[in-house]
Amino acid sequence: MANNYTLGRGELWFAPFIQNTQTPRGERYIGNSPELSITVETENLDHYNSDRGVREKDESIALQTDRNGSFTTDNVDPENLALFFFGSTTALTDAGGTVEGEAIGPVEVGLTYQLGVSANNPAGVRNVSAVAVTDGDATTYVLDTDYALDAELGRITILAGGAITDEAALEADYTTEASTRERIVSGSQAIEGQLRYISYNPAGKQFDYLLPWVKITPNGDFALKGDEWQTIPFSVEVLKKGNMQAVYIDGRPMIA
Repeated sequence: MANNYTLGRGELWFAPFIQNTQTPRGERYIGNSPELSITVETENLDHYNSDRGVREKDESIALQTDRNGSFTTDNVDPENLALFFFGSTTALTDAGGTVEGEAIGPVEVGLTYQLGVSANNPAGVRNVSAVAVTDGDATTYVLDTDYALDAELGRITILAGGAITDEAALEADYTTEASTRERIVSGSQAIEGQLRYISYNPAGKQFDYLLPWVKITPNGDFALKGDEWQTIPFSVEVLKKGNMQAVYIDGRPMIA
Protein backbone atom coordinates (compact mmCIF):
# COMPACT_ATOMS: atom_id res chain seq x y z
CA MET A 1 0.00 0.00 0.00
CA ALA A 2 1.33 3.42 -0.96
CA ASN A 3 2.04 5.96 1.78
CA ASN A 4 -0.32 8.91 2.05
CA TYR A 5 2.15 11.78 2.13
CA THR A 6 0.11 14.88 2.88
CA LEU A 7 0.69 18.60 2.61
CA GLY A 8 -2.00 20.14 4.78
CA ARG A 9 -4.22 22.94 3.54
CA GLY A 10 -7.85 23.73 4.23
CA GLU A 11 -10.58 26.04 5.46
CA LEU A 12 -11.83 26.53 9.00
CA TRP A 13 -15.55 27.13 9.60
CA PHE A 14 -17.21 27.98 12.93
CA ALA A 15 -20.87 27.90 13.95
CA PRO A 16 -21.51 29.50 17.37
CA PHE A 17 -24.32 28.01 19.40
CA ILE A 18 -27.62 29.82 19.61
CA GLN A 19 -27.75 31.50 23.03
CA ASN A 20 -28.60 29.12 25.91
CA THR A 21 -28.59 26.09 23.59
CA GLN A 22 -26.13 23.71 21.98
CA THR A 23 -27.72 24.21 18.58
CA PRO A 24 -25.22 25.59 16.08
CA ARG A 25 -26.10 28.55 13.92
CA GLY A 26 -24.98 28.64 10.30
CA GLU A 27 -21.26 28.26 9.74
CA ARG A 28 -18.95 31.24 9.20
CA TYR A 29 -15.66 30.97 7.34
CA ILE A 30 -12.96 32.03 9.81
CA GLY A 31 -10.73 33.24 6.99
CA ASN A 32 -7.19 32.40 6.05
CA SER A 33 -5.64 30.32 8.84
CA PRO A 34 -1.86 29.90 8.48
CA GLU A 35 -1.67 27.53 11.47
CA LEU A 36 -4.04 24.83 12.76
CA SER A 37 -3.24 21.89 15.03
CA ILE A 38 -4.92 19.40 17.40
CA THR A 39 -3.30 17.84 20.48
CA VAL A 40 -4.59 14.68 22.19
CA GLU A 41 -3.29 13.73 25.64
CA THR A 42 -4.24 10.62 27.61
CA GLU A 43 -3.76 9.88 31.31
CA ASN A 44 -3.42 6.16 32.07
CA LEU A 45 -3.64 4.05 35.23
CA ASP A 46 -0.95 1.41 34.96
CA HIS A 47 -0.84 -1.92 36.82
CA TYR A 48 2.31 -3.89 37.55
CA ASN A 49 2.77 -7.53 38.56
CA SER A 50 5.13 -7.55 41.56
CA ASP A 51 5.14 -11.23 42.50
CA ARG A 52 8.54 -12.24 41.12
CA GLY A 53 11.66 -10.53 39.85
CA VAL A 54 11.39 -7.20 38.05
CA ARG A 55 7.96 -5.61 38.13
CA GLU A 56 6.24 -6.01 34.77
CA LYS A 57 3.40 -3.84 33.50
CA ASP A 58 0.47 -6.14 32.80
CA GLU A 59 -2.39 -3.68 32.39
CA SER A 60 -2.98 -0.05 31.46
CA ILE A 61 -6.36 1.63 31.54
CA ALA A 62 -7.06 5.06 30.06
CA LEU A 63 -8.54 7.29 32.73
CA GLN A 64 -8.76 10.59 30.88
CA THR A 65 -8.46 11.99 27.39
CA ASP A 66 -7.96 15.69 26.71
CA ARG A 67 -8.32 17.07 23.20
CA ASN A 68 -7.18 20.61 22.53
CA GLY A 69 -6.17 22.60 19.51
CA SER A 70 -4.92 25.95 18.37
CA PHE A 71 -5.13 28.08 15.27
CA THR A 72 -4.18 31.51 14.02
CA THR A 73 -5.92 33.61 11.43
CA ASP A 74 -4.76 36.71 9.62
CA ASN A 75 -8.34 37.62 8.72
CA VAL A 76 -8.75 40.54 11.13
CA ASP A 77 -12.48 41.01 10.70
CA PRO A 78 -15.02 42.07 13.37
CA GLU A 79 -16.24 38.55 14.09
CA ASN A 80 -12.71 37.24 14.72
CA LEU A 81 -11.89 40.24 16.90
CA ALA A 82 -15.06 39.50 18.89
CA LEU A 83 -13.90 35.89 19.33
CA PHE A 84 -10.54 37.10 20.65
CA PHE A 85 -12.11 39.48 23.15
CA PHE A 86 -14.93 37.10 24.24
CA GLY A 87 -17.27 39.68 22.77
CA SER A 88 -19.88 40.50 20.20
CA THR A 89 -20.28 42.72 17.16
CA THR A 90 -22.86 45.44 16.74
CA ALA A 91 -23.66 48.17 14.24
CA LEU A 92 -23.54 51.53 16.00
CA THR A 93 -25.86 54.01 14.32
CA ASP A 94 -25.58 57.78 14.74
CA ALA A 95 -28.74 59.47 13.50
CA GLY A 96 -26.87 62.75 13.20
CA GLY A 97 -27.84 66.07 14.69
CA THR A 98 -26.64 69.17 16.47
CA VAL A 99 -25.01 69.30 19.89
CA GLU A 100 -24.82 72.56 21.83
CA GLY A 101 -22.80 73.48 24.90
CA GLU A 102 -21.01 70.16 25.48
CA ALA A 103 -18.72 70.64 28.46
CA ILE A 104 -14.98 69.99 27.96
CA GLY A 105 -12.38 70.22 30.68
CA PRO A 106 -10.94 71.69 32.73
CA VAL A 107 -8.40 71.33 29.93
CA GLU A 108 -4.63 71.25 29.74
CA VAL A 109 -2.64 72.88 26.94
CA GLY A 110 -1.20 70.29 24.57
CA LEU A 111 -3.71 67.56 25.36
CA THR A 112 -6.47 66.17 23.15
CA TYR A 113 -10.14 65.74 24.03
CA GLN A 114 -12.75 63.48 22.47
CA LEU A 115 -16.15 64.91 21.58
CA GLY A 116 -19.39 63.11 22.34
CA VAL A 117 -18.21 60.86 25.17
CA SER A 118 -21.05 59.37 27.22
CA ALA A 119 -21.86 56.25 29.22
CA ASN A 120 -23.65 54.82 26.20
CA ASN A 121 -20.91 55.84 23.78
CA PRO A 122 -17.59 55.95 25.66
CA ALA A 123 -15.60 56.13 22.42
CA GLY A 124 -17.29 59.38 21.40
CA VAL A 125 -18.60 60.66 18.07
CA ARG A 126 -17.18 60.71 14.57
CA ASN A 127 -17.61 62.90 11.47
CA VAL A 128 -18.22 66.27 13.10
CA SER A 129 -18.68 69.61 11.37
CA ALA A 130 -19.66 73.20 12.22
CA VAL A 131 -17.50 73.00 15.35
CA ALA A 132 -17.39 76.04 17.64
CA VAL A 133 -15.36 76.06 20.86
CA THR A 134 -16.16 78.75 23.42
CA ASP A 135 -15.61 79.61 27.08
CA GLY A 136 -19.36 79.28 27.59
CA ASP A 137 -19.73 83.04 27.56
CA ALA A 138 -18.56 85.66 25.08
CA THR A 139 -15.30 84.19 23.80
CA THR A 140 -15.20 81.96 20.72
CA TYR A 141 -11.82 80.36 20.15
CA VAL A 142 -10.08 80.20 16.77
CA LEU A 143 -9.49 76.93 14.91
CA ASP A 144 -5.79 76.18 14.22
CA THR A 145 -4.77 79.06 16.51
CA ASP A 146 -6.31 78.10 19.82
CA TYR A 147 -7.19 74.49 19.06
CA ALA A 148 -6.80 71.87 16.32
CA LEU A 149 -9.61 69.65 15.06
CA ASP A 150 -9.68 66.09 13.72
CA ALA A 151 -13.19 66.21 12.26
CA GLU A 152 -13.28 62.55 11.16
CA LEU A 153 -12.49 61.25 14.65
CA GLY A 154 -14.19 64.06 16.56
CA ARG A 155 -11.12 65.18 18.55
CA ILE A 156 -9.84 68.63 19.50
CA THR A 157 -6.33 69.47 20.69
CA ILE A 158 -5.54 72.54 22.81
CA LEU A 159 -2.66 74.40 21.12
CA ALA A 160 0.23 76.00 22.97
CA GLY A 161 0.49 79.75 22.47
CA GLY A 162 -3.23 80.21 21.91
CA ALA A 163 -5.83 81.92 24.03
CA ILE A 164 -6.90 78.75 25.85
CA THR A 165 -5.06 78.29 29.15
CA ASP A 166 -4.71 75.41 31.58
CA GLU A 167 -7.78 74.67 33.73
CA ALA A 168 -10.08 76.47 31.30
CA ALA A 169 -13.61 75.08 31.16
CA LEU A 170 -14.76 74.94 27.52
CA GLU A 171 -17.98 74.29 25.69
CA ALA A 172 -18.32 72.86 22.18
CA ASP A 173 -21.08 73.11 19.62
CA TYR A 174 -20.97 70.75 16.66
CA THR A 175 -22.97 68.74 14.17
CA THR A 176 -22.64 65.01 13.49
CA GLU A 177 -23.46 63.37 10.20
CA ALA A 178 -25.76 60.36 10.07
CA SER A 179 -23.55 57.29 9.95
CA THR A 180 -23.15 53.64 10.95
CA ARG A 181 -19.97 51.97 12.12
CA GLU A 182 -18.96 48.54 13.34
CA ARG A 183 -18.31 48.11 17.04
CA ILE A 184 -16.87 45.15 18.94
CA VAL A 185 -17.64 45.02 22.66
CA SER A 186 -15.59 42.70 24.87
CA GLY A 187 -17.13 40.07 27.12
CA SER A 188 -15.97 37.57 29.73
CA GLN A 189 -16.99 34.09 28.57
CA ALA A 190 -15.53 31.73 26.00
CA ILE A 191 -17.46 31.37 22.76
CA GLU A 192 -18.90 27.88 22.25
CA GLY A 193 -19.98 26.25 19.04
CA GLN A 194 -19.20 23.75 16.31
CA LEU A 195 -15.93 23.76 14.38
CA ARG A 196 -15.41 22.26 10.93
CA TYR A 197 -12.18 21.89 8.97
CA ILE A 198 -12.51 21.19 5.24
CA SER A 199 -9.26 20.02 3.70
CA TYR A 200 -7.94 21.17 0.33
CA ASN A 201 -4.61 19.40 0.40
CA PRO A 202 -2.40 19.89 -2.66
CA ALA A 203 -0.87 16.50 -1.86
CA GLY A 204 -2.47 13.60 0.00
CA LYS A 205 -5.99 12.37 0.62
CA GLN A 206 -8.69 14.79 1.72
CA PHE A 207 -10.02 14.33 5.25
CA ASP A 208 -12.62 16.70 6.71
CA TYR A 209 -12.90 17.18 10.48
CA LEU A 210 -16.03 17.96 12.49
CA LEU A 211 -15.80 18.96 16.16
CA PRO A 212 -19.43 19.22 17.38
CA TRP A 213 -18.59 21.12 20.59
CA VAL A 214 -15.65 23.41 21.14
CA LYS A 215 -14.79 26.40 23.28
CA ILE A 216 -12.67 29.04 21.55
CA THR A 217 -10.46 31.29 23.66
CA PRO A 218 -7.63 33.74 22.90
CA ASN A 219 -4.15 32.26 22.96
CA GLY A 220 -1.32 34.77 23.20
CA ASP A 221 -0.38 38.08 21.69
CA PHE A 222 -2.37 39.97 19.09
CA ALA A 223 0.17 42.50 17.83
CA LEU A 224 -1.67 45.71 17.02
CA LYS A 225 1.53 47.22 15.61
CA GLY A 226 4.51 45.68 13.84
CA ASP A 227 6.19 44.91 10.54
CA GLU A 228 4.33 41.63 9.91
CA TRP A 229 0.76 40.89 8.90
CA GLN A 230 -1.47 40.88 11.96
CA THR A 231 -2.51 37.42 13.15
CA ILE A 232 -5.02 36.49 15.85
CA PRO A 233 -4.15 33.37 17.92
CA PHE A 234 -6.77 31.07 19.42
CA SER A 235 -6.97 27.98 21.60
CA VAL A 236 -9.63 25.33 21.04
CA GLU A 237 -10.94 23.10 23.81
CA VAL A 238 -12.66 20.05 22.32
CA LEU A 239 -15.58 18.69 24.39
CA LYS A 240 -17.92 15.71 24.07
CA LYS A 241 -21.46 16.73 23.21
CA GLY A 242 -24.12 14.41 24.59
CA ASN A 243 -24.01 10.98 22.95
CA MET A 244 -21.90 12.26 20.08
CA GLN A 245 -18.17 11.65 19.76
CA ALA A 246 -15.72 14.48 20.21
CA VAL A 247 -14.24 14.31 16.68
CA TYR A 248 -15.53 13.03 13.35
CA ILE A 249 -13.13 12.64 10.41
CA ASP A 250 -14.60 11.99 6.97
CA GLY A 251 -12.85 11.05 3.77
CA ARG A 252 -14.26 12.16 0.47
CA PRO A 253 -16.82 9.81 -1.12
CA MET A 254 -15.67 7.55 -3.94
CA ILE A 255 -18.07 7.25 -6.81
CA ALA A 256 -18.85 3.59 -7.54
